[in-house]
Amino acid sequence: MQREMANSFALSRTHLIYGLCIPLAVVIGYLLASGTESSSMAVVVFVLCVICIPAMMRWHHPMLIFSCNALICPYFLPGRPMMWMLLAVISFFFAILDRSVGRNLEFFRAKWVSISLLFLGAVVLVTAWGHGGIGFRMLGSTTFGGKKYFSLFAGMMLYFGMSVYPVKPGRVGLYSALFFLSALTALATFIAARGGPAFYFLVEMFPIEGAVQEALSSGPVFSGFQVARLNDLSWVANGLFCYMLARYGVRGVLDLAKPWRVLAFGAILAVGAWSGYRSIIIIFALSFLLMFWMEGLHRTRYMLVLLIGTLLVAGIALPNLRSLPPAIQRSLAFLPVNIDPEVQLHADGSSEWRVEMWREVLPQVPKHLLYGTGYGLNSDEYFMVSQDVLSGQAGSYETAAAAGDYHNGPLSLIMPFGLFGAAGFCWFLAASIAVLRQNLRYGEPDMRNLNTFLLVYFIVRAIGFFLVFGSLHSDIVIFASLIGLSVCLNGGVRQPPIAEAAEEVLE
Repeated sequence: MQREMANSFALSRTHLIYGLCIPLAVVIGYLLASGTESSSMAVVVFVLCVICIPAMMRWHHPMLIFSCNALICPYFLPGRPMMWMLLAVISFFFAILDRSVGRNLEFFRAKWVSISLLFLGAVVLVTAWGHGGIGFRMLGSTTFGGKKYFSLFAGMMLYFGMSVYPVKPGRVGLYSALFFLSALTALATFIAARGGPAFYFLVEMFPIEGAVQEALSSGPVFSGFQVARLNDLSWVANGLFCYMLARYGVRGVLDLAKPWRVLAFGAILAVGAWSGYRSIIIIFALSFLLMFWMEGLHRTRYMLVLLIGTLLVAGIALPNLRSLPPAIQRSLAFLPVNIDPEVQLHADGSSEWRVEMWREVLPQVPKHLLYGTGYGLNSDEYFMVSQDVLSGQAGSYETAAAAGDYHNGPLSLIMPFGLFGAAGFCWFLAASIAVLRQNLRYGEPDMRNLNTFLLVYFIVRAIGFFLVFGSLHSDIVIFASLIGLSVCLNGGVRQPPIAEAAEEVLE
């Protein structure tokens, strides 16, 4: 009797599965065949997400780490958020879910980093509430700025989603490679933007807006001369540069017994210079020199190797600098070198554009020291500013200033969120540097190159944020992912051996 009941139950379960799957397959097939309307794609994506829940529960953490530097942006999602934003929300949700069902997860592994982020988030929420809330244009709001708010909160959730799950020591190399080498996805953007119709399908997953904007901005603004800047190439070069230094360190890169590393590193620097961005060369130079010093190589024969190599490259490149592609010349325009006058004019024009905007915005700063403007922007006001720019009644920088894109780190802090927001962000930076330094000092010996680079790169990006180019809503992912990676790979904040032994005894 029991066997017959079991067979009957198995038969009923099989019928139930078929009864659910067959109609679902018919509906999905109809929606896919009906075109790419947003409503159809939304239903398909929802069904696929439900099906993928078990896989997401198992792999959301490595997927989040991979997404931090991945240039992936599904076109069918409203507002076109980057993939890291979605995975940050998903990982944060699963972390809370795991904690609620009894799993031992610590959200405050790095106590002061977590508290500083919560403080910054509170300032952002209060500012947004005071200015009428967070408006999303995709939901029909007449106020812009919702995506910037979402980027900020997603960056905070990204830190918690990364840091609460410790990584096993044997997988540190794999996870660091996932983090840095995911930047190679920018090659798909490069191909989609310049490969012709055969590669247009890549646009559905990889954003080309940046490539299009760079192509337009390289036009004859100040003269008839054009210099194309390649953001996707700078993205790829930055990822490879970071990976090589994080894995081998400067000592390993300059190891003459393995010359392929030096050649590969030189090729990466050349690709970075070919992107046309001065900031990428500044970041590369500061990161390399600071790590060179922190490894103590300035007191070894490597100092002589570096000096000889620098003199050889300078001796070959400087006399022929004008023969190099304009993009490379533009990357070096901040140095006192002899480059093409038109390239120099193009680079100076970009700098003057920013200086004019800052000169216009700075008198407004005292009004917003205690209470910032937030990210909200009325669509009618933005339209009027755009019309004034098109008619020549306002400077070309007015639209960027109205949207809060100041191309300046301190202004991107104080103008939207006042001194409280600036204090919260600086607190976060200081607490993160303290954690990175402690993980370097007391971390595992085989992770020394990685921990050294994370500290160096974090400091360099902070310097660049305040002195070169910075934007809070777009740079939060950089800082949050770097400190989150350090905490999860080191299993938290490393303590001196005596303190760790005391904690084990107390446990």
